Amino acid sequence: MRIYYQGKTDYVLLDRIPSIHKRDWIGDLQQDIYVLNPEVNKVIREILFSTRDWVQSKVLQGHSISVKEIKEHLQGAKTNETFNEFVDRFIRNINKRRSDSEKLAYRTIQTYRSFEFLLNEFRSSIRFDELTPSFAYDFERFLAIDKNQRGVTRSKNFHKFKICYRAAKKEGYVLLDDKIMFDDIKIKEEKSRRVSLTQSELRTLRDTALPDQRDEYFKNVFFFACMTGLYYSDIRQLTHANIEEVEIEDKHGKKSVSYITGLRSKNEEEFVIPIFPDTEKILLEYTSWKGENGKEILFDSLISDQKFNAKLKSIASQLGIDKRLSAKVARHTFAELMISMGVPVKKVGRALGHQLSSTTEVYGRQSKASAIRGWIDFKL
Repeated sequence: MRIYYQGKTDYVLLDRIPSIHKRDWIGDLQQDIYVLNPEVNKVIREILFSTRDWVQSKVLQGHSISVKEIKEHLQGAKTNETFNEFVDRFIRNINKRRSDSEKLAYRTIQTYRSFEFLLNEFRSSIRFDELTPSFAYDFERFLAIDKNQRGVTRSKNFHKFKICYRAAKKEGYVLLDDKIMFDDIKIKEEKSRRVSLTQSELRTLRDTALPDQRDEYFKNVFFFACMTGLYYSDIRQLTHANIEEVEIEDKHGKKSVSYITGLRSKNEEEFVIPIFPDTEKILLEYTSWKGENGKEILFDSLISDQKFNAKLKSIASQLGIDKRLSAKVARHTFAELMISMGVPVKKVGRALGHQLSSTTEVYGRQSKASAIRGWIDFKL
């Protein structure tokens, strides 16, 4: 390929352009020649457009460009590996050079896999020289418009793209700086409002029997989640070994108290949750935890997270609850209920398995019941 820029010329050999039969060429070799093969034309056009974007970006940033730099940019994309393949390799090796304390949790790696799925859906084979500011903008628009992702979710996926791009730059596959690639893309993160159930809605959930036994079962599993703050994925892994007893002494004497303990699948933080009477009632009805030990799963008929959330939509409609129920709503409900009842934030955080108390404090700030606690009666 001939490079001509500011009166200077050079040539670069691009391995990724397939061999072209002489019948696909027309024109004068000494002047203009044209390729008739559409597949070859497509490759050449993509190279020209991406290189043009790269040159324009550098010029707009005030950098001087030479023919030599353009040639190096084109040669830098000679690897046969695509960016999609690089992302897969990056995720597979993400924990290899980390110490045990720094290793990413399984669920965090899964968020990288979710980003990878979206990237492959956007474009299944991305060359490194295609990674330009216009590509970054198009991918962000794909997340916003095609996938209808709101601020926080879109920002998280786009941040994964940035991390993978920086890793590719570190290995020398791309040349553009972060500022050139991403500075013009601003994603406004809307303030998240956590949906939770009121005490009245919780009573409706507990006391209203559904005609379909399967719906009734999952309604009670959801209520169990509301009263424990456990992730649905953690509930699916609960065994008899997760329920322990301890003797405590108060002004009424000694008594045995049962609680649920274990490690969160998301960050492997320990959770310790008391078993309330309503929680115990569900355990007695749907499990055989009393007097048994071992690795037997407590709830042995649970479906996937996606199917569970879909089932909750039908349950909410049947109960007349005008909220979009999901497994996360149960967790938010537990946190806000406990804080509104005066349970210390640190204890609630321990039950939820939060690493930072600031994460738990968000629930306290959003709880309306907590906001009005302690105010005196007022009359005119």
